Amino acid sequence: MNTLKSFLILNLFSFQIFAANVFINQAGYLPNLPKYFYYSGQADSFYIIEKSTGTIYYSGTLVLSVKNDPATALTLYKGDFSDLEREGIYFVKLDNGDSSFSFEISSDVFRSAMEKSLKEFYYQRCGIALTPEYAGEYNHPACHLSDAVLHSSTGESGFIENTGGWHDAGDYGKYVINAGITVGTLLMAYEYFPEKFDSDNLNIPESGNGIPDILDEVRFELEWLFKMQRADGGVYFKLTGKFFEPFIMPQEDKEERYIYQVSSPGTGNFAAIMARASRIFSIYDSSFAKTCLEASILAWKFLSEHPHIFPQGGFRNPIGTNTGYYYDYDDSDERLWAAVELFESTAKTEFHNYFIDHYNDAAILDSTMWWRNVKALAQITYLFSKQSSVLQEVTDNISISLLDYCNSLKERSNRNGFGITINPGEYVWGCNSEVLNNAILLIFGFERSGNSDFYNKALTQLNYILGANALNKCFVTGVGSEPVMNPHHRPSGADKVADPVPGIIAGGPNQNLQDALLDSLFNNSTPPALCYVDHVNSYASNENAINWNAALVFVVGYFNSEGKMNFENDK
Repeated sequence: MNTLKSFLILNLFSFQIFAANVFINQAGYLPNLPKYFYYSGQADSFYIIEKSTGTIYYSGTLVLSVKNDPATALTLYKGDFSDLEREGIYFVKLDNGDSSFSFEISSDVFRSAMEKSLKEFYYQRCGIALTPEYAGEYNHPACHLSDAVLHSSTGESGFIENTGGWHDAGDYGKYVINAGITVGTLLMAYEYFPEKFDSDNLNIPESGNGIPDILDEVRFELEWLFKMQRADGGVYFKLTGKFFEPFIMPQEDKEERYIYQVSSPGTGNFAAIMARASRIFSIYDSSFAKTCLEASILAWKFLSEHPHIFPQGGFRNPIGTNTGYYYDYDDSDERLWAAVELFESTAKTEFHNYFIDHYNDAAILDSTMWWRNVKALAQITYLFSKQSSVLQEVTDNISISLLDYCNSLKERSNRNGFGITINPGEYVWGCNSEVLNNAILLIFGFERSGNSDFYNKALTQLNYILGANALNKCFVTGVGSEPVMNPHHRPSGADKVADPVPGIIAGGPNQNLQDALLDSLFNNSTPPALCYVDHVNSYASNENAINWNAALVFVVGYFNSEGKMNFENDK
């Protein structure tokens, strides 16, 4: 009888039927870091079972996480199995028979997500052929090789050779403002954590050249950005057609493309990232670094000669153009960022004084960074500056503000059923990037203070992105058991390949229902975290963007490998 009972128990627990209400990080867990899942059913105990053998390696008791979570309308329980450090492939089994997707515990569990999210930038390249050697089944001929027309909004006429750079998102436009935060985030990742981002074997054309592939990829974008700078230092706003392209491959897009007028927010972004690039590339290519710095200083000259936002009120699409316009009506944050990056690269008093005079014009750090507000990037650069002339009082003020903000993020996380750092009213267009950018600030808060709560909360944000969410969806293509499969991404929708381009992160739930499909499926009573659909027509919840991918690269790369911060925290 006992033998039969043991046989039945073994078979009960080795039999895996996935339940939609067991939520895990589908990429997996690092052996020595916190590990947990969420559950929204009725159960008391859970077991962690090795998939190949059916052996139970851990058991525990569920603990209430939140009752009637306002973002999801779920009552959630949490199962903590952090003590299990044995590497292997497992699944969660509840005492009522529900079970999870399989997941891995491994020291390199984030490597695939890291490599795919970074290589996604290669797939976004414009103006070159993506060859089978590097792109595999996602190969296609070179696209958008014709010269760009100077739009009448520039006050100029003629054509400019403007190949190169990355397609911005699911469309084929290229936008300077979004390039700014994207390149800034990637360069920041490498500058502060070079040991974590030193891979030179991503299988892109530049791999093996002795330069980290993250920098090779950034350089591809920088080379395009040079073409967007005018002789007086001003930087054109964008390069797009007059309308969004249909769902065709990039090489099939033959519509005329236009360069639109100079803007001061775009020029500020350009100045900041070129200054940062100059110091990072100086050890690899001094000539290129010099070119970057000269371009940055020229952009600063334009900003100095145009002390108010340009054009007045910020760039808006002219009549007859209906592509993205990244409306930014305040360039004070871009000017601040440009000044501090130039100070860090040159040590010149002019740039230092500008930063000191303006860093606390408003709250020092009261929001995360995004394309319309890059002030946090400026504050981080000064806080971790290596210049000997930094003012202790200023670094102290920034440090206090950063840690206060990280504590507020921790409180938000504690209120959220899945531990993320956005409130119920903040599940808006691209909210997954806010989750990740908050994680970046938590990482810097940890590096500044040593507060492990910040480190663990940053990891919680990544868990959410990779599947520990109410949708049971890994928001990254090609990662996990239930990844995004139908992103609003033109190449993925037009290439006749079954799976989408890997490494794309979707924008995430959008409670404002800003496309027709979302509006037809949900309403104002839908819990905000559920306002998402994995469908090509949902551009408001399922599109990609390069700045979102950059934040993903930073966070998943940070947790992917060991490596100390390139900074002596002695200020």
